[in-house]
Amino acid sequence: MQSSFLANVDVEKVSKGMIQSIEVLQNYSKAEKYVIISSVFNCMFNSKLKGEKTINDVMDIVDRIRLDCKVKHIPEFGGAEQFIKGEL
Repeated sequence: MQSSFLANVDVEKVSKGMIQSIEVLQNYSKAEKYVIISSVFNCMFNSKLKGEKTINDVMDIVDRIRLDCKVKHIPEFGGAEQFIKGEL
């Protein structure tokens, strides 16, 4: 299932935004970072996506973006994920 909110994204901009989102949390504890990120996702899901998409739909869409980046040799998304894994 394709989603309009992810259909035509600029992966390089998304990757940069992913990194910037985590960098801004540097002064928070690990537990606080987890709750902040989870709360933002929860708010977005409940107010914008619920009823149209399931959490599985959203996760599947992002997984497809990840795979597409690997196939097309676009390293930014994977690099952003590696950065986030290191920071969280």
